[in-house]
Amino acid sequence: MPSWNIHLEAGERLAKKLKLPTPKRSEFLLGCLLPDINNGYINKVGIEKSHEETHYTFNNKSSLNFYADYQKEIDEKEPLFLGYLFHLYTDGYFNYDFYRKIKRAKIGQGLTREEKREIKHHDFWIYDTNFHHRLNLKDKTETRRLAKLANQIASTEITAEDLEDVERIMTDKKFHLAMQGEPYLFYSKKDLDQLLDDMIQSFSKDYLGAKHA
Repeated sequence: MPSWNIHLEAGERLAKKLKLPTPKRSEFLLGCLLPDINNGYINKVGIEKSHEETHYTFNNKSSLNFYADYQKEIDEKEPLFLGYLFHLYTDGYFNYDFYRKIKRAKIGQGLTREEKREIKHHDFWIYDTNFHHRLNLKDKTETRRLAKLANQIASTEITAEDLEDVERIMTDKKFHLAMQGEPYLFYSKKDLDQLLDDMIQSFSKDYLGAKHA
């Protein structure tokens, strides 16, 4: 799956297209990370939930399931719900592109699903090092407001402290230093730049109307 930095880069680009004001932009960007927070894979979280629950992956679907549950909020462009949907859409789009292309490529011949998954994650983490994003939590009052807002989504149970932990992780650049100089194994930076832009355009057409594409 794309990293948090990639999710926030995608979110920043779409927020700019939508011309979201600061409070709405903060809610949208939080939504872009929410599906991963309760998984507890990266951050320390009080309540851990399964990937299936937070990513709505039952019946081999994801973003469509979330849209079915929160169609009203998404159609009204509520930024938190739109950001959550955008995260699920981004995951699906990036995964589909990778597995479709590696299946056709020589590099993918004879590899197991797990070996392919390792290549995917490796390239996504290399791409991650191009970005330096964070939630930019202003103060504890704003952090508590965002946490309370996030818990409107049934699959989310987080506290202000959970968000502060996410912010600490986003500002820790040790990983970036460790990955410096690592080569891509399948994609190139240019490939992933194009994939990110194509994904945003596709999401805009599917959920925001052609005028936002």
